[in-house]
Amino acid sequence: MTRRGFTLIEVLVALAIAAIGLGAALSVVTNATSNTVYLRDRVLASWVAENLIAEMRLAPNLPDLTRRDGVVEFAGRKWKWETTVTQTQVEGLRRIDVEIRDGAVESGSTLGRMSGFASRAALNASMAITGDPFDPATAMPPGGPGGGPVVPATAPVPGQPSIRTR
Repeated sequence: MTRRGFTLIEVLVALAIAAIGLGAALSVVTNATSNTVYLRDRVLASWVAENLIAEMRLAPNLPDLTRRDGVVEFAGRKWKWETTVTQTQVEGLRRIDVEIRDGAVESGSTLGRMSGFASRAALNASMAITGDPFDPATAMPPGGPGGGPVVPATAPVPGQPSIRTR
């Protein structure tokens, strides 16, 4: 009598091996997905921190030496933020430290930390040269401080031979 096919034990061993393999594959996919979500949250948190620092830099006055917190909506989500402003050893230069947490989680871990600096000296010097970019009366005219036409970088300069390439 010839046997054809597999015995019940052989089928059960094959199914056990397949289940272990599929379980490992599922674990890898789950870890990759959770890492991707975590990295997305970290990137969004860093953008929120950059925006807060930019807002503080663009304010007409230096930020107050204090700790503040709040909630902001960004990318369809709420983010808790906390800023700490400290005076540096340089007069007129302040350090801004920002921490970002997920606004949906009550006591979530910090997703992003960023530090920046705010100074009025650089803004004042820039405005003295170019004028206030938000005030049309003092803004620099097109073409620079002397006015004149704006010439594209590719335009030939009068009096100089043009360079031709083949």
